[in-house]
Amino acid sequence: MKMKMKFFKGLIGLFFIAIAGNSVAAEVDATGLTKALEKIQTYKAHFSQKIHDANGEHISKSQGQIMVHRPGKFYWKSEKPDPIVVVADGKFLWTYDIDLSQVTKQDLKQALGSSPAALLAGSLVDLNKNFDIARGKKGQCKKSDECYMLKPRQKDAPFADIFIGFMKGNLVEVRMHDPLGQDVHTLFTSVQINADVEDKLFAFVPPKGVDIIQNGS
Repeated sequence: MKMKMKFFKGLIGLFFIAIAGNSVAAEVDATGLTKALEKIQTYKAHFSQKIHDANGEHISKSQGQIMVHRPGKFYWKSEKPDPIVVVADGKFLWTYDIDLSQVTKQDLKQALGSSPAALLAGSLVDLNKNFDIARGKKGQCKKSDECYMLKPRQKDAPFADIFIGFMKGNLVEVRMHDPLGQDVHTLFTSVQINADVEDKLFAFVPPKGVDIIQNGS
């Protein structure tokens, strides 16, 4: 899967507790994040994503549109030079690589796991079970006035941490690092919370002639 898909492929896991005082603080932070996310039933935005390696060298960038309808539905389309469409229809996750004329179909629950995409499109019931949560430090969320850091409880998670940033209550950025130190930073602009979204966007039909690969069957 291409680098620009890190946002969804890596959207899966996070944190730990130490002494009793830290545990209480973590519970408060988890409550704050849950309340912020619970307000989002639908989400529409333009995204721009940049990926850097562990040395800070630029690897790739992409931009496009994201739309979410909780629970279980989202639409992600990146533009050229690497056009990809990702659709969750409530049951399956479809990834359409336009250049390769290839579609990958996965069970949605299995594909999302405890990912950042799951935080937007899925249930928040297991937030504490899947993630250790703390307030982010200054600078960890570059465009936000409220920042949360999540670390995976899942031992083999494909990322080391995730930062979720809000500005005036709106989700405006997601940043994560993989175990090798790669930095995937996604900014959201023209954000619309709880606006109408068209259901037909989440009804993906593979184009004729494309290869279809089924994962996790």
